[in-house]
Amino acid sequence: MTGKISRRAATAAILGAAAFPSVIRRASAAPEPPNILFILADDMVFRAMGCAGNSEIETPNLDRLAREGTRFTRCHVSNPICTPSRATILTGQYGCRNGVTFFGMPIREDSPRLPRLLNEAGYHTGYTGKWHNNSRPNQHGFQHMRHVFLGGMHGYDDIPVVEHADDKPSILTGQPSTVFTDAALELLQGSLQEPYCLFVCHKAPHDPRNPPPEYEAMYPPEKITLPPNFMREPRFDPLTLHIRDELLHPRPFDPELIRRETGKYYGLISHLDSQVGRLLDHLEKSGQLERSVIVFASDNGLTLGAHGLLGKQTLYEEGVRVPLIMRGPGIPAGRVCDALVDLMDLFPTFLDFAGAPIPAEVQGHSLRPLLAGEKEEVRDSIFCHYEDYFRMVRTPSHKLVRHLKTGREELFELEADPFELQDLSGSPEHTRLRKALGERLDRWRKEIEAV
Repeated sequence: MTGKISRRAATAAILGAAAFPSVIRRASAAPEPPNILFILADDMVFRAMGCAGNSEIETPNLDRLAREGTRFTRCHVSNPICTPSRATILTGQYGCRNGVTFFGMPIREDSPRLPRLLNEAGYHTGYTGKWHNNSRPNQHGFQHMRHVFLGGMHGYDDIPVVEHADDKPSILTGQPSTVFTDAALELLQGSLQEPYCLFVCHKAPHDPRNPPPEYEAMYPPEKITLPPNFMREPRFDPLTLHIRDELLHPRPFDPELIRRETGKYYGLISHLDSQVGRLLDHLEKSGQLERSVIVFASDNGLTLGAHGLLGKQTLYEEGVRVPLIMRGPGIPAGRVCDALVDLMDLFPTFLDFAGAPIPAEVQGHSLRPLLAGEKEEVRDSIFCHYEDYFRMVRTPSHKLVRHLKTGREELFELEADPFELQDLSGSPEHTRLRKALGERLDRWRKEIEAV
């Protein structure tokens, strides 16, 4: 699954390919459906793991998951902000279909809900951690709630949580990643019976970035290397510099400040990794590890100085590309999968593991054919959108980003230019490719976004 294709073959495939990948629908019933433990980070870029080739960050438990399972290198979100991204996991649909394209928007009543369908398949469903969608988890089908944070961001010394359908938040003292993991362990040791699907949704490493002191000390600024696409200011104004995330630090960026913030960011991730280890230890000691599918992902990424930006409200890879690791029965160990996948693909994948039918209105694709080696791809394109600012189409080899407010386009050859430093949109050699990708994006907008 790590094989590469030539640039010529990649370009030919783009020029000749259909607009959308064929839809794969499976419901492979297993004799004993596995437990599903889903761990979600918040604002974690895909490169921030040792197993992803980052030698400066310590993530031994995520590295273990990758070593014992399959790591997807090209997982994307269709919208790079928390609320819409999390809604795609719950519904298996683009935000333009489920009704959630920005903060504060409710999921449509007629959109499917993953926990409800898993309940119907005989699963016991539970939720702990950050909930950034409308209502509360139980109103979307989760049967068990414990320490649920209703909101987008908060500090790391305490956390306001709810426990039921209508109680008022109470403040719990403690580092939120620890608090949420405590809640997960309470559910696993108590009311959550097998087979279960448990969501453990963290707020780390979202700002404000204040990790436990011993974790911050792991990453002194002088040991942090800035990425090749670090810029003190953007190359051009994307018209999003007024957004809250982009105002956290003054421009032009001080490289020393970005190193310090990156160290704090890494500290939060390493602490989160330690909490993943606590869950793995429990599953191992309880005998559940080998009958459980464990999935780790993030709701979006973060630029943190890349391209002269700070936030995630961008369609550069730092905003829309996220980690995804799976470990469990039927999942190859030590595999690296380069296929294009979307976070919404978790919806049908979880149903597939459960042996449950996948509703026709689901727009995600089960990843089990990739895991089983039956398919090399389930998508030939990824489509992303952010408000009325940007639209994007990405293939295995190239990406086109369209700036809706200015008409500007950016074209990148990602294998040769993984940090997106060379815009090829003005290159005569790439005129046909740019046109083909633009037409593909137009078809998606007409057939999917406009519906």
